[in-house]
Amino acid sequence: VLEDEQDWDEAARRVEDGDAMVSGPQRSLCDRCRRPLHRYARLPRYQTFLMCSSAKECSRCEEDILPGDMHFICSSCSEIHICKDCGPSVYIHREYDFLDYETGQVQVQEVPKRVMHERRTRSVILEAEAASQQVAKKVYDQLQLLAREVSEEEEDKLDKHWDRENILLQLLGTDSVDQAGRSFLELIEGCQRVLAAQPSLTEVEVPCKIYGDIHGQLRDLLLLFHSFGMPGSADCPRCVFNGDFVDRGRHQVETVVVLFALKVMFPTQVYLNRGNHEDTTMNHKYGFQKVVIEAFGELGGQVYEAISRCFQYLPYACLVGGRVLALHGGIGDGKWRLDDLRKVKRPISHEQLQAPENRLLWNVLWSDPIEDDCVTNRVFGVHDSARSKMAVRFGWNITQDFCVRNGLDLVVRSHQSKKWGLGFDVMHNESLVRVFSARDYENNENDGAVLQVQQDDEDGHLGV
Repeated sequence: VLEDEQDWDEAARRVEDGDAMVSGPQRSLCDRCRRPLHRYARLPRYQTFLMCSSAKECSRCEEDILPGDMHFICSSCSEIHICKDCGPSVYIHREYDFLDYETGQVQVQEVPKRVMHERRTRSVILEAEAASQQVAKKVYDQLQLLAREVSEEEEDKLDKHWDRENILLQLLGTDSVDQAGRSFLELIEGCQRVLAAQPSLTEVEVPCKIYGDIHGQLRDLLLLFHSFGMPGSADCPRCVFNGDFVDRGRHQVETVVVLFALKVMFPTQVYLNRGNHEDTTMNHKYGFQKVVIEAFGELGGQVYEAISRCFQYLPYACLVGGRVLALHGGIGDGKWRLDDLRKVKRPISHEQLQAPENRLLWNVLWSDPIEDDCVTNRVFGVHDSARSKMAVRFGWNITQDFCVRNGLDLVVRSHQSKKWGLGFDVMHNESLVRVFSARDYENNENDGAVLQVQQDDEDGHLGV
């Protein structure tokens, strides 16, 4: 996303031909020769052990650029160095919206209304069958009603203490468990058709919201929808759900019904990324399989198999605004390119994920970043993870190098809640953000959060 009047290739042509340059500051061009700037983040091997290299000075703001920090350089003018804040990159706002349902404090900025209405694709490939569309419409109508009712409840409750009855039947618009199961099967079939028609690396324009782990905590999701915009509305025209929809929470089945309905209703506006819990082994171990079978009686086994099959079609990442990569776990060793994800063929089962040739996918779901305040000396490079034999932990230099080689400014991941956390963390010198949407997950007393990625009108950055 370049904010300049002329694009990258045109800028290079003007330099070669000696054409007159456009006057005024342009963040993606060299201040001296007007050639395009290039991302750079290279930490020499010896510096991972001894940080002895001096900092460079930004040619625009005169702030220090530390060794290994992602910044911008000119291929012709070796003395030109532009820091990330002064270049054409993603800008992370230091203020954030919040709602505290205990104290009643609210701070929510108005979402820009300059949203273009999108025509929904009506090709045979993307459109689910009419039956699944009808079920999705019922669920969407009930979803809006539920979100409004939850927001009006006098006492705030965590999802695990929310005792409302028959939410599943209400969402599916029936009083019969058998009919609910049949309706859900139609919805699953429609969702799978949409997922199968889209690539393993999806792409979405901004403005776009990114949700972190939900883990079946439907009430938290309803509050976020009510406060920050219902998917498909002008306040939330596009959104990405970044994996781990199920397991452990009290309303896992209802959460999947809602997300599948949103995907069928808005196939090119709502995107569902696969997480490590969209997996048969995890679902058997942490409870999703059990609650599905119990919820639908005789059809329970059939419904669970259909959901598991649909999970295998979920994409692995979403490219937001061309510069922000949203994936569930992490980048692993970082030695891969976005095209490697685009080439992935689905469906992929748990057994296939564990194959050595799919180490990349396993780490997209399972790897973790090394914390910036890690007390050990293992803050650089790639290290083993306690999660599994194939999973790794990656340092800040791996993140920045990965972003440079793939033309990215930011990686958004989920996968981890933090004790007493805000639901989000900015890490790795603003090259990585963690977002988690389920409150008090496993008694961590954490808040839930959602990210908003949008075009910044003032300076041309993407703002987060």
